[in-house]
Amino acid sequence: MQKARNSNIVRIAALLLAGVLLVHIMSEAQLILLPLAWALFISLLILPVTQWLEKKVPRPAAIISVLIIVTALIGLVLYILSFQIVGLLRDAPAVTNKLNDWILSFQEIGEETLGVTNETIAQQVSSSLSGIFSNSLIMLRNSLFSAFQTLTLISVIPLYIFFMLYYRDLFYDGFLGLAKNYRTKASDIISKVNDVVQQYMVGLMGVTVIIGILFYIVLTLLGINYALFFAVLLAVFNLVPYIGVIVASLVVILYTIATTDTLFYPVAVLVALWFIQLVENNLITPYILGSQVRLNPMAALIAIFVGGNIWGVSGMILFIPLLGVLKVVFDEFEELKPIALLLGDYRNQQEVKGKEPTEEL
Repeated sequence: MQKARNSNIVRIAALLLAGVLLVHIMSEAQLILLPLAWALFISLLILPVTQWLEKKVPRPAAIISVLIIVTALIGLVLYILSFQIVGLLRDAPAVTNKLNDWILSFQEIGEETLGVTNETIAQQVSSSLSGIFSNSLIMLRNSLFSAFQTLTLISVIPLYIFFMLYYRDLFYDGFLGLAKNYRTKASDIISKVNDVVQQYMVGLMGVTVIIGILFYIVLTLLGINYALFFAVLLAVFNLVPYIGVIVASLVVILYTIATTDTLFYPVAVLVALWFIQLVENNLITPYILGSQVRLNPMAALIAIFVGGNIWGVSGMILFIPLLGVLKVVFDEFEELKPIALLLGDYRNQQEVKGKEPTEEL
């Protein structure tokens, strides 16, 4: 009994050590692993289109054609958004002056209701602005390095995508060769992982487009300037579950406060964004994504924070499907099923149990 207990302790310690080592490697090798992760998910996303084109043209031509189409679509969106961004920057001084007027109004309210003098409030605001300014300098310095990293990622990802799609048969055979003792199970795992990631990414893109259109319609009807830019901002930040849309909504609401004369429009924007999020969480996402990833909210939230700490915003987006992939793998091994149980959604597990046939007595 003591020997078995010691063996379990050693096994748990080895797993914890492997986990810490894996996190360290992912953090230190970010420039290598991050573009590979993005390339893998994008490759699975465009794989069906590539396979369809390969029936008509050779594989290299099919892959290059799809990459050109995707790049052209992204370039078109960025080109249209550039006009919105230029206009937004042109209006920045007016927006800043309006925010200063709001600060002065709050100063007067604070002096009348709380007895706090303007000098005290001004000192607090000044110290806060000083802190923001110093932090901004640090962020600017870090952004220069981040810009280099971003350019590196953007230039490398298409190459990774091309080689992953071109040599996918070779990678598949090589993986099965490494797992020759579990060839059938390995093939089944690859098929399930491919289905989960592919359906999740396609569904996620569909949800993003629908949400972006709804945001654009609402902001346009409310007469908010640069509605297209803010709609794209909200849709993109919506890719980060639970957190992203809150941050983007605050930006839109602050801009609305600074560019309107009444509180009606900020309140209307807040209510409209909340209603769209309610519809998205309860109708759009469950209908399109279903339960492909099948993670419980707590596991998803932890994945977001861990991913953000390791890979930044990219980690917040990528770690949800990555954790879903791990759950699919864990489900295939009896020893790892308890971990899959911890990651899974209780409601989905109850549905699965309800479908299991009862044993005959």
